[in-house]
Amino acid sequence: MKTESDNSSVTSLPIYSVFLDESSQTKHRFLTIGCLVLEAERVTHFDMAVRYSKQLELPQGELKWNKVSAAKLHAYKLVVDRFFDFAMGEAPIHFHSLVVDTSKIRDDLYNQGDREIGFNKEVYQLLMKCAKIYPNAVFHVYPDNRQTKASTEELRQILNAGCRKKGDRRSVPFRRLQFRDSKEVICLQMTDLLLGAMTFRINGHHLRADASKSKSHLSEYVLGRAGVRDVMENTAIRGKFTIWHRRLQ
Repeated sequence: MKTESDNSSVTSLPIYSVFLDESSQTKHRFLTIGCLVLEAERVTHFDMAVRYSKQLELPQGELKWNKVSAAKLHAYKLVVDRFFDFAMGEAPIHFHSLVVDTSKIRDDLYNQGDREIGFNKEVYQLLMKCAKIYPNAVFHVYPDNRQTKASTEELRQILNAGCRKKGDRRSVPFRRLQFRDSKEVICLQMTDLLLGAMTFRINGHHLRADASKSKSHLSEYVLGRAGVRDVMENTAIRGKFTIWHRRLQ
């Protein structure tokens, strides 16, 4: 019996890979979720470009925002440059993010008292944004591996149902939703870096007396290259690097 995902073999639309990660889910005021989006057939080329820059000064280990230090700062800037400079024809490579003020979250009223339900609703919102701004593609979504009671297949079906409800004519926009280990996936590592640089500023870590100078510098560098002047304001819905502040009621 065929499932929705089996239809991917007959689609004529390009497949976009979406690499998704979250930051500050429980520790700080603002929850952020981000995703790197690029055409599936370009993933290997981007991976090779990043690995080439990485091996110059960071041959070992995982690229990770929490590992940014003075000794590694130059290397991390070279790696980040691969995102901003990468180009293969007209194929896009974009970073999209969603920000939620956790002080306004009411899991007791809307999510059966379950924070994970609320978190998955925000993941849904970000992926539905992708469905909106890439109307001529279908998606393979790869969240960073995490402990969860939720079914990825159930979320995939909910996403496709949401698209149908909005009149989307693609038969099955979300073809795959599977966890991946960031230690093995460069695109997830890049998502972590870009999201970390943004979240560092949004949660005000750069203002602390003990703020890491290296992280402060890299955060400023990333946002400068992204053309983001104020992380507390929304960017345009489309673009190389976007920020969307969800307004909870």
